[in-house]
Amino acid sequence: MTHCDLSAAKQQRRREVAVHTRNMVLAQLGAVDEDGASLIADYRGYFLQVSFSELHPLMVFCLAKSLTKPGTEKQWQAANELNLRSILGSHAINDEVGCYSYRATHWLDTEMVPQRFYEILDRCVDEADRGFYKIAG
Repeated sequence: MTHCDLSAAKQQRRREVAVHTRNMVLAQLGAVDEDGASLIADYRGYFLQVSFSELHPLMVFCLAKSLTKPGTEKQWQAANELNLRSILGSHAINDEVGCYSYRATHWLDTEMVPQRFYEILDRCVDEADRGFYKIAG
């Protein structure tokens, strides 16, 4: 099904859920920066980007933290092993900017409340911590 196949009511409902969730997240976290699709904040020692897609509808978390040196072969292997066991997200090392990141995507099938948002976000941070400490040594 493409965006064009969705009824106007369904498109509007998805847009409303995404806008509501974005506004709720903004009120909860504040933001150091934002654009039409994403909010940027600091959260539990991570650079946090929360992005929204009205079409799908999705909420994407990207948590990033600096690495002190470029990734080694051992670190790349650790990231690969983490990804083999990670169900909801993916771990990565970016040597270009010198960081570790964890990315997870969640469906926005209903309006999000703060308690549920933090439950999802904190689970993402727990997984990011697990990955970061395994990779950073």
